Amino acid sequence: MISGKISLGYSASRSVIGVSRPEPSLSKGGAGHVRQRVCKSKHCRQETALSREWYSYTQEFFEQQVAREPANLKWKIESVIAQSRLVAMDMTLLFAKKGKGEISDIQFIDENKVIGKRIEEWKTKMDPALQDSRFLVTDFTNTRPLDPDNIVDPYIPGTLYHGPLFAMNLAMINWYSIDITHQYQTALILKTQPSEYLVFTSYASCQLFEALEFWPGSPPGTIIACQANLGITCLFLPRSGEYAMWGRQKLATIESNGWVVSSHVVL
Repeated sequence: MISGKISLGYSASRSVIGVSRPEPSLSKGGAGHVRQRVCKSKHCRQETALSREWYSYTQEFFEQQVAREPANLKWKIESVIAQSRLVAMDMTLLFAKKGKGEISDIQFIDENKVIGKRIEEWKTKMDPALQDSRFLVTDFTNTRPLDPDNIVDPYIPGTLYHGPLFAMNLAMINWYSIDITHQYQTALILKTQPSEYLVFTSYASCQLFEALEFWPGSPPGTIIACQANLGITCLFLPRSGEYAMWGRQKLATIESNGWVVSSHVVL
């Protein structure tokens, strides 16, 4: 499914339910732009420029493809990616409505619980075919030595997938950032203390990012594909020096791979 440089993109054009829209795919194109809009808006509690229908039609299309070809891993992967983008969009819209005072606290709490359940079930109810242990990386031979002062251990067996499930690494790191944002914004709006689970999720995201960075089997472009998610994750790491330095090093690595980091990200 993945070859050459990685970019979550969109290609071709399809009509679903009588509405013409781009057919999503894991190919070179503009989905990085879509992901950036969702990541930016979900962190800032602003609505996205693209309508919700754009995301919902995308998810519906892939669900139809999975129903037609239930053994096709490509459609299953595309479907869970589309599902995560739709829940991120709905989360963004909900936070934006609360920020504008368009819904009451009670309405927000009720709708936010539904969003939280969807985020949780994205992982807990995932198709077993997308969690096939045969494709977990267990051998990190020929990887660079691990710094004893590193904040995570990227070489724990089972941290990432290879082969036909490699794209699930990108889906998973995106899910982490959605979960992190949901936890934080919920605590901010309800004026409660974020749970320790937020830090745990941030560590898991950092571990996966570094595993993708160091594993020799990662295709060129993998790090850039994860850049928006890393920016969100780094905001919730502890504020001590080693964590800030780790974040700066990773952002520098992303820049060295050809991405210009926003000046709004300060570590």
